[in-house]
Amino acid sequence: MLRKAKFYIVYLLVFGLMHFTFKSNAQHITVKAKLDTTEFLIGDQIGLELEVRQPIKEFVGIPIFEQNVNQELEVLEQSENDTTLLETGHFIIRKRLLVTAFDSGYYALPPIPFLYYSDTLRTDPILFHVKTIPVDTSQAIKDIKRPYGAPLSFAEVFPWAGGSLILALVIFILIYVIKKLRRKEPIIRRIKPREPAHIIAFRGLEKLKKDKLWQQEKIKEYYTDLTDILRLYLWNRYSIRTLERTSEEILESLEISDFNDEEAYDILKDVFQVSDLVKFAKFKPIADEHEKCLSGAYNFVDRTKLIIEEKKDAEEDKKDNNSSLNSENEEVKMLEEQSNP
Repeated sequence: MLRKAKFYIVYLLVFGLMHFTFKSNAQHITVKAKLDTTEFLIGDQIGLELEVRQPIKEFVGIPIFEQNVNQELEVLEQSENDTTLLETGHFIIRKRLLVTAFDSGYYALPPIPFLYYSDTLRTDPILFHVKTIPVDTSQAIKDIKRPYGAPLSFAEVFPWAGGSLILALVIFILIYVIKKLRRKEPIIRRIKPREPAHIIAFRGLEKLKKDKLWQQEKIKEYYTDLTDILRLYLWNRYSIRTLERTSEEILESLEISDFNDEEAYDILKDVFQVSDLVKFAKFKPIADEHEKCLSGAYNFVDRTKLIIEEKKDAEEDKKDNNSSLNSENEEVKMLEEQSNP
């Protein structure tokens, strides 16, 4: 019995000491709740600020609200905790909530509990007044006004206008393609230059030769002009959009076209490879390589120029016409001899 009595005495002393410690520490902790204003209109959004002042080594749990502070105040937003360290060794922790009320009247915000270990700290209650919009009862009752018609904005009109333009363009293209197919005409006509492609290319190569760029150590400019001349020639000759493509893409376009001269293809490939090395890898060819690339460009244009086939066809037509005229003349002479014995 004596042992049990001692145990209870010790237990009560420890419990009392702990309770005294919590109470003494709690005296250094203050919690507050404050509304931005205690009078506001129904539906207005106001701020509710919670504040805790505590020593650094203490911990006070700030409440987190889901939807409502109480039956009258509804929570719209709530910020993260904002902590400020004071010179006195205390923390001030603030938390702001955006609240509103939809019922008019006089109300009291009850004390808000803050958890402090096994104890609970509470704020002071706050009285607030939710007002309604005043109604002038001396005036006659009026009918509800219709909503004002807002003007159309550009963002609302643009999708419809843009869609209509695209639809009109698609219809125009379909009509154009159908007409071309019915007339058995090519849908896209190849635009021919005013001068033959090889004439323009030879003129550009002659100018490049006279400029003597590589002799002036302008190697990059020399190969840039050389490849530009070949690109323009391929565009005019084969309607390949060479100015928008890399050298590798140009060669791939030639492979899938009606181009079938393998030797000319190899010449063009070598010129493009050396040019790309000079322009992008700072490669410096020897003098013979410069001359080889220029002569290769001349050779490529000469092998692929369209005028060769046109000349041959014209010469064959001329020979056929001459032979037919000669045969007709001989027949006329024979008839004259027979008529005049």
